[in-house]
Amino acid sequence: MGSEPDAVPGPSLQQKVQGVLDELVGTGAERGLQVAVYHHGALVVDAVAGVADSRTGRRVAPETPFFGFSAGKVMTSLVAHLLVKSGRIGYDTPVAELWPRFGAHGKGTTTLRHVLTHSAGVPGHAP
Repeated sequence: MGSEPDAVPGPSLQQKVQGVLDELVGTGAERGLQVAVYHHGALVVDAVAGVADSRTGRRVAPETPFFGFSAGKVMTSLVAHLLVKSGRIGYDTPVAELWPRFGAHGKGTTTLRHVLTHSAGVPGHAP
């Protein structure tokens, strides 16, 4: 009398996330993926599913690197536009002025405008 009922045990967050990843791979919506969730600096979910290399069949593991080509574009362009708006840089500022190593191999005249409009002529990146 007066006490709270015991919580009904259920799947952990790790199990829930793992189930979603397994379902995505199982339905063919994804080939391989991973999710890591940190809360106050502590890893609370570390889930992986699927294949990392379809040629060898190597499975995804927590240490498997994934490219994030598009993941940061929105925030990066937002920061660039805010820096232009505040007058800290301009759209015609050479990228090499901000990041000197970028100017290597003939890219010294590439401007922020070129990068933001995908007209820099840089087809990819090197490790």
